[in-house]
Amino acid sequence: MSKPALIRQIRSLLEEQLSITVAAAEDAKENAIGDETKSDGKYDTRAIEAAYLAGAQAEQAKKLAESVRLLTVFDPVPYDEGDGIGVGALVETEHGGNIIFYFLAPAGGGHTVEYDGFDCTVLTPESPLYQDLLGSHAGELLEDSSIMILGVS
Repeated sequence: MSKPALIRQIRSLLEEQLSITVAAAEDAKENAIGDETKSDGKYDTRAIEAAYLAGAQAEQAKKLAESVRLLTVFDPVPYDEGDGIGVGALVETEHGGNIIFYFLAPAGGGHTVEYDGFDCTVLTPESPLYQDLLGSHAGELLEDSSIMILGVS
């Protein structure tokens, strides 16, 4: 699988989440202003709670939309063997006898997609493992996490 295909797979996953989140935010907003949450007294906080939920879901939808946008314009540079690992790198690792792939991307962190029959976890700059991998090369061992870097593309 090529990196553009991997990026499309990640973006598709995020677009699906965005659609679900937008629908949930709209439902929460309707619930916040609907008859079901009308106050029954000064201690009834259902409307306030529903409004907080609607606002949080709308904020999550904004973040997902931005992630989709970032991945739409993301065009990683080809990796050269002399380069250290950087954004756009697809890193094959071994940890505890298992082969694990990581894709360093600007968005979509924490999601896992299939890559050539293996799980591939998306890492973003906020991830400590992303930071540990930056600048490393194939053949190196990340001692803090006991991860051996087998290959980079």
